[in-house]
Amino acid sequence: MYDYSDLQTNHGRRVSQTIDSPITVFDFWELGDVFIGLFIIMIFGVIAYSWWIMSILLLLFLVLGPVVKKKNNRGIYLHWPYRHLKMNLPGIINPKGRTRYSD
Repeated sequence: MYDYSDLQTNHGRRVSQTIDSPITVFDFWELGDVFIGLFIIMIFGVIAYSWWIMSILLLLFLVLGPVVKKKNNRGIYLHWPYRHLKMNLPGIINPKGRTRYSD
């Protein structure tokens, strides 16, 4: 057919294939937060039919969760318990030995 290699070299630009920022919905919620909210609605709104628990969990995960994520580094929910509750989980993330790889 056609050869577009000259156009690509002259007018094209390289695009990184990695996503450096998470996918957001309404520029506030990450995609994982939306799926957590839908899961909470499905379990506590449809199956268990517990509106109070559903409302409290939605408030925690969809209102307070993104605020905590924006004010702290990424992975705050994973690193906070290890640092403050003195948890030790040897394995791939923090192997035994003298060198600490997490926190």
